Amino acid sequence: MKLVLAIEIGVTSSKVGLVNQYGDLQAKFAVDHDLTRLIPNLFEKIIDGLEAIGINYEEEVEKIGIAIGGYVDHMLGIIRYSANLNLTNYHLKEVAEELFKKPIFVINDANASALGEFWTGVAKQYDSIIFYYVDNGIGGAVITEGKLAPGARGFAGEFGHGGGVFQKNYPCSCGLTGCVEPMSSILGIANHFKVTFKNKKNHSAAHFFKNVEDITFKEILEIYEENNQPEEITVLLQEALDPLIMHMATMINALDPEAIILAGGLTQLDEKLIEIIQSSIKKYMIDMFAEELTIEIAELGNDSTMIGSAYYALNDWKIF
Repeated sequence: MKLVLAIEIGVTSSKVGLVNQYGDLQAKFAVDHDLTRLIPNLFEKIIDGLEAIGINYEEEVEKIGIAIGGYVDHMLGIIRYSANLNLTNYHLKEVAEELFKKPIFVINDANASALGEFWTGVAKQYDSIIFYYVDNGIGGAVITEGKLAPGARGFAGEFGHGGGVFQKNYPCSCGLTGCVEPMSSILGIANHFKVTFKNKKNHSAAHFFKNVEDITFKEILEIYEENNQPEEITVLLQEALDPLIMHMATMINALDPEAIILAGGLTQLDEKLIEIIQSSIKKYMIDMFAEELTIEIAELGNDSTMIGSAYYALNDWKIF
């Protein structure tokens, strides 16, 4: 069996890996972008990079899986909208196949990350999961009965967006109100702390921070651990995460998964994150189902998206 070339297109650079049929990452390297010629630049630097590590591209690579953030039409390989890369209706599959001369399979990055965990990571023991990737933004995926549910056009899993009842405090960059992302992403959490301290000068958690106007999620984590996870900060984290937890409860009630899998920068909270979710979600679920809820933290780290995009390519969409 030949190898799958896996490409995870980021904002300023892309991660590149070679994955075998067992989900083992054989090699990986990074490629800096030239946004004026995104795909041609990737092609040239990837071929050079493969040559540098002794890989014969023509003979050893069979397929290519590409993961990218945004609204991805997985069937046609078209990026309908990617804000970070300023792409609209970009025919990625067509452009890439002209250069790489190999079959190209394009998938949303959060969906790819979920597939990676499902194939070789923490979720391999389950048939049905709901996957959340929470970092600067919030994305996700649904895998049910062993199959990814990407939606009719591949847009499923944009959990961070969709106005409504999840929160009323912060507007979203997408233009809607009530979205989960502006409060429960790691940027949203930091902003919630700053706004709270601005509105409540004498808040009990404020004294832990030197500069309450310039708080980052990294700083919150550091102070939280250094002070043995004080209750005052826990309460603020619970408030910020409540929209996400409400979303999880809605998805669980609708889809009845075996487990919730969490990935991204938010998981640096580790077991405390699971504890907060399990205690808070009881407000939105029948007690019996809340007590039976399984929550796991992803284990493949930054490699999950490459491994998942390779899995997607290997299966030729047959699992979908």
